[in-house]
Amino acid sequence: MRVTAWLRRPSIRRRLIIAAVLVGCFVWAMVVVGLSFAMVEHGGGQWWVIPLFGAFVLTITVLAVRRAPAAPASAGTAAADVPVPAVPVAVPVPVAVQGPPPVAVRRTPAETLSPREMEVLHHLAAGRTNAEIARVLFVAPGTVKAHLNHIFRKLEAASRLQAVAHAREAGLLD
Repeated sequence: MRVTAWLRRPSIRRRLIIAAVLVGCFVWAMVVVGLSFAMVEHGGGQWWVIPLFGAFVLTITVLAVRRAPAAPASAGTAAADVPVPAVPVAVPVPVAVQGPPPVAVRRTPAETLSPREMEVLHHLAAGRTNAEIARVLFVAPGTVKAHLNHIFRKLEAASRLQAVAHAREAGLLD
């Protein structure tokens, strides 16, 4: 179960695709070099065409991978996709290094949340998925998604976790 959740993360999936493309490029380079040596050995006069074509294909592949957009954090991402450390690690910091205590910054939302959006926000903070929230509120999952998009816009958040953090900073959650 943990392996599949790990593989569902967009950043991991993108890295695996890039690794597969790089391995493919390496194999492609070995084939091109082998064909070039074979042509030279058999007296082929235009052996230089094969490495030139191979370099062209590799260049296009690398450029395509570099231009591939990073996977955006979607509004429907389940809370289970967020990595949770197995054992929390506390690193002690000397008092002299800590500095002054942080000042509590009160974030204010761009717009006020509707009562229904507040309900969705409380369920979101409890770690429920869109389907679970929809079941509890007796609405369609698409309606929950629409409420979440409004919440993200109003709280200026890009993810579920960030929305909850911004709501806590604004004092909307206990």
